[in-house]
Amino acid sequence: MLNWEFLNTENLHIQMRKQNKNPVLMRWILTHQKEKKVFRQNPTFYPLKARICGYLAGDGSVVIRKERKSASHYYVKFYPDNKFLVNSFLAAFKIVYGKKPKVRKMGNFFEIVCYSKPIVEDLLKITKFGLYEWRAPYKILRSLESKREWLRAIFDSEGYVGKKYIRIQTTNKNGIMDIKKLLKSFGIESKFYEYTPKNMKWNKVYMLFIIRRRDIINFLREVGFTHPIKLSKLKQLAQVAEPG
Repeated sequence: MLNWEFLNTENLHIQMRKQNKNPVLMRWILTHQKEKKVFRQNPTFYPLKARICGYLAGDGSVVIRKERKSASHYYVKFYPDNKFLVNSFLAAFKIVYGKKPKVRKMGNFFEIVCYSKPIVEDLLKITKFGLYEWRAPYKILRSLESKREWLRAIFDSEGYVGKKYIRIQTTNKNGIMDIKKLLKSFGIESKFYEYTPKNMKWNKVYMLFIIRRRDIINFLREVGFTHPIKLSKLKQLAQVAEPG
């Protein structure tokens, strides 16, 4: 026989859980709506949004992590190694999204974190992120300034200035070809190489080198670095490369 008293009690508990859950959901909806109202979606702000995307492609992540069937966590993380990059990222983030992420010093680098479903969803509408999947955010790269901001941000994170060249490398072939294409829009030629490690467990590495002196000088004039150490090395390299 069915235990009607048990069923009625269980139904009551379910109803109470739903009633308790509804106000929580409503608070989240209102919070998200409030966040979205301050988003700067006007093309005027695309250069700053491109900067954010460039930093996150280089040394960051945009994540939706599901822990349970009914729960997901949405967050943005960025790991710069210089205070100038921290300030550059935070300034753009504050203007575009109206929020100041939390910053924590972690030895030789910083951890910048922002938990926000609307912001994560907005970024994922623009482009892909992730070590092997990130791409240039072409939807918002409608001006040279936007392209410049994205390139500078990703070179700030992943670029290297040697004694005779500028180099950037990644395990993402599509991503590095995006960089090559955008450099060319500024008249900067680069050479593409790929390296296959002997250890089969390791991924291929894809590299771009800017070698010719006119391209190095053009990179300094058109793109440059926010990272002060890299910028200083680039200026020295450009002086060496500068025609006498």
